This record gives sequence, C-alpha cells and structure tokens, in this order.
Amino acid sequence: MRTHLTHTFRRLLPGVVALALALAALPAARPAAAAESCQANYTVQRGDTLYKIGLKYNMTWDRIATANNLSGEKIYAGQVLCIPQPRSSSGNSGNPGSDVKYILALTDVNIRKGPGVSHGVITVLAGGQIAQVTGKSADGQWWRVICPDGKVGECYVTASASLTQPTTAPGAPQPGTGKIPTIAITAVVKDETVTIRTADFPAGEKFDVRLGKIGTQGLNGVLVTTTDSGQGGALTVTYKIPAELRGQTQIAIRLESKSGYYSYNWFWNNTAGN
Repeated sequence: MRTHLTHTFRRLLPGVVALALALAALPAARPAAAAESCQANYTVQRGDTLYKIGLKYNMTWDRIATANNLSGEKIYAGQVLCIPQPRSSSGNSGNPGSDVKYILALTDVNIRKGPGVSHGVITVLAGGQIAQVTGKSADGQWWRVICPDGKVGECYVTASASLTQPTTAPGAPQPGTGKIPTIAITAVVKDETVTIRTADFPAGEKFDVRLGKIGTQGLNGVLVTTTDSGQGGALTVTYKIPAELRGQTQIAIRLESKSGYYSYNWFWNNTAGN
C-alpha cells in the first residue's frame, strides 16, 4: 500500500508543481496607496474601466491611475485600487488651471470623452468658439469643459497653447449687475435665416447685428440690421443670412452696441430647430 501511495504521489507531483507555477504567474493585486490618502479602496469588477470608476467617485481616471502607480488604463478584475481623496474645490474641482473660467478655440479642436487622444470624439469645438472650463486634467494637458448638452461631465479639449487659450466670458457684463448678455441659437434655415434668443441684455440699447465667418467672433462681419433691446432681458429675433455667407458651413453672429455691450455665438448653417 505504501509503495502504491508513493507511486500515486509521484504521478501527481508534476501536476501540483504546474498548478503552483500557474498561480504564481497570476498578477497580484497592486497594493493601494497609504490608507490615509485614500477615500476608499475599490475592488475592480468585470467590465470596469478607470473611466467608469472615476465617474462613480466624481474624478478623472488619470487621478486614480496616478494614485495607484499605473502607467496606463489597463486594470483587471479583483485588483484593489486606492481612490484618492477629493481635491479641495473652488468651483473647478480643484484641478490645476482652476483660475481659468473660459477658453477660446484658435482652430477646430475635438471635444473628447476623456483627457487623451485615446478617448472617443464627442463633437468639435469650432475655431473662434468659447467653452466654459470646469477643471483641468492632472497632467495639465487637457481642459475639462461644459459638455455639448450643457451639463458638467467628462468632456475635454486640448490645452495646447497653439490650439486653445484662456479668454474672458463671451460678452461684456452690465455695470453693477455682473450679468453678461448672451445669445442662444434657437433655429436655422440653411442659407436663409437664423433665430436667436437673448438673455440678460440691457434695456434701451441699439445693437448692430453682424454675421461673419467662423473664427471671427462676428467682428467686422456683414452688418445685417440694428436691433433695439427695448426693455432688455430676453428677446427672440430672426435675421436673414447675407448672401456673402451663404454656403458657409458655420457662421458667427455678434450683437454689439455703441456703448460697449456685446455678445456673440456661432451656428451650423443647416436647417434645424423650431
């Protein structure tokens, strides 16, 4: 019997050794950072990505990667990640560049789903368009901006100085109120008309309405007409698209008064809206 057991053990030994080697080859869970620097230790589930985990904790994926010494976005089920403490916030999630409130696109740039070219493109921020900034990526290479649907989320554009630059809000504030006149595009008939709705416009001002090529902010554009702001606030007005701009893909619009009030926006020259 002892001889039989010895032979059986010898037959099993190679398999046991192979199993032990296989287990040893499995990646061990990367130890998280020091407990006092983590708000939580998160165990990665199947289907998780750093981006998805970041959404759960209201932070960018690259912050989680940095806290766990990850060189990329690759993670695996069962891995334990340190979720870093939220940074102090002053309206821009405490990210570097929080003093910047708006950026101007110097040319057409992609709005991406995350801070990097590996993330999908949502749409394009056209040259001359302004975006509101809500933060900056940890490496300082990407602005986080208000998403195209108007919500705060994970929408990013490059922070390259040759492509975007900090700027002021799109309009001149009314003295004593802090309110900035704004223009929203509500409808377009291709090559024919554009309808806008204003907000926070001063009362009793006459505004020159100019349309121009994208990237100009409407400065020195074609003078379409003059609009009286009346009692101010919200106005809904329709303007004709001048012949000089028919066929343009995108058009800038600007309302400017001689006393210094102004506001501008841009629109796709495609029939849409009401």
